[in-house]
Amino acid sequence: MKTGDPTQRSFGQLLYRYFWPFQYFRDVTRGSQLEQVQNYRFNRTMRRYLPGFAVKWCCLSALWFGAGALCETALSVVVPAACCYLTATGSFMVVVQVAVAWVWLTHFPERF
Repeated sequence: MKTGDPTQRSFGQLLYRYFWPFQYFRDVTRGSQLEQVQNYRFNRTMRRYLPGFAVKWCCLSALWFGAGALCETALSVVVPAACCYLTATGSFMVVVQVAVAWVWLTHFPERF
């Protein structure tokens, strides 16, 4: 059994890989200038996956906003509704961050 074998991953690891886009990108601030340029170009090729991650997080945000509205109106409980709204806002911040990363990588072809 290999360490990176995808059939041996736990459910939590699969969810992490499904929802978190930033693990697929490289750090462009480390290494020599040539390595930084190569990492930036690699990130530009990986940018095509960012809209899919933005849609996933947008759906999560809408789900949490809906759960908050349900708790607030139908069940009349305030604290769980506030928790749902806070989670939805955090999810929406990930959507904004992914969108900004996609726009940046799309409109700036070279880092240097």
